[in-house]
Parts: sequence; structure tokens; C-alpha cells
Amino acid sequence: MRIAGHLNWIDELPAAAQAAIKERFVYRDLEPGELVGESGQPSEGMYQVQSGHIKMLAYNPDGEHSLIIIYIRGNCFGESTLIARRPHHHTTIAASPTRVGFLKQADFDELYSQYTSIPEALCRKFARGLSSMIAYRETQNQTTVAQRVALVLHNLAEISETPQLGRYREIDVPITISEVSSFLGLTRQTVQKEITTLKRREVISKTQGTWAVRDMLQLSNLAQAQEFQSDYIE
Repeated sequence: MRIAGHLNWIDELPAAAQAAIKERFVYRDLEPGELVGESGQPSEGMYQVQSGHIKMLAYNPDGEHSLIIIYIRGNCFGESTLIARRPHHHTTIAASPTRVGFLKQADFDELYSQYTSIPEALCRKFARGLSSMIAYRETQNQTTVAQRVALVLHNLAEISETPQLGRYREIDVPITISEVSSFLGLTRQTVQKEITTLKRREVISKTQGTWAVRDMLQLSNLAQAQEFQSDYIE
């Protein structure tokens, strides 16, 4: 399963439906750490990331949080809360300076009824998400910890908007080892051990807080696992 991906069901719509959604969008600028939606709270609408990064988090009883997915430019989230008429199951926050397009419930409902292509596109999104989660469960025990860590790091580099220079690419997605650990369901010490090995082999590096993949090809080869792209149903 990938920690982030280029998922944008609005782009799948006919031009008229796309234009109708974008005409109703209200744009919001968010600072790092700013709350978008809170677990247990009513949903007011859906969002599309225009720039920046949004993290979806699950908070544990001990107060710690687990990273579920990172939304990047083009990603949409919050639609299932509107369709199901339920509160948010998880919390979403801005991970960097971020702009989102917001579509309120009433506008979503109107467009959902008016354009049949919208429920069709959302049905495909939810079906892909369910298939992805099942496939991940089935193959989780077939990959090593090293492969899973390498896969997540390669994914983060792939979806970064930084240019690739030869085999080198910086990761512009804000991420910590603790968050990678929680995403993979591993201890921080376990992931740190794999990170240290990759650094020693000069596959990755970290300079002034910025992660970089020094050799994209080698990191991809180290992963050697089937990739399952997450399309998380929030």
C-alpha cells in the first residue's frame, strides 16, 4: 500500500461536471498544523487539495496518533461522510502551507444528483479503495520490513514535486520516522534500523531536516514488492 498517490476522481469527470464542481469551490488557505476535520465531528463538506499536503490521522487512547494517508495536490477527501451522512471517522490536518477547495454539503448533494458521472466516479474510487485494502492485507506477510520501508520511501519520492536529477530526488512531503512507523504498524526502533541501513548504503540521506533518495533505482530494487495504491475511504 502506498502512503500517497495521484488520486483525483474529479479529473475523471466530463468537462461540464468538472466545471460545475470548480465553480462551487470555496478556497481556503491553511497553515501547518491547522485542523481541517476532527474525528467525531459533523462533516460540513468535501475537499480537494490544490497545493500542499494534508495528513489523515487516527488518534489512539494514549493520545498518540497513527498516520493513515497523506493527501497531495489533486487528492479529494471527505466525500464518504457526505454520502453516508455521518461524522468524520478520522482527523485531518494541514502538514505544510496548503490550499484546499471546499465544496459544502448542499452543493455536493445538488451536483451529485444532477451529474450521474459523479456517483459513478465515486463508486470507482471506493471500489479501488476496498480492493487495495484487501490486497494489502493478503500480501502484508509476504514482504519483509526492509521492503516495506523501502517502498514507502520510494513512494514519497515519486509523489514529490521536486525534479529528479539523475537518480537523486528530494522528498518534499513532511514526514517523520514515527509517522512512517505508525503507517506500517511497526515500532519506531524497527523502522529506524532500516533507515540507518539505507543511509549507510548511501541510498537515502537527510540534510537540515530534508529527506532525499540518492538512488531511486536502487531503492526501487530493494522494495521488490507489489505496490498497492491506497485510495482510503475516510
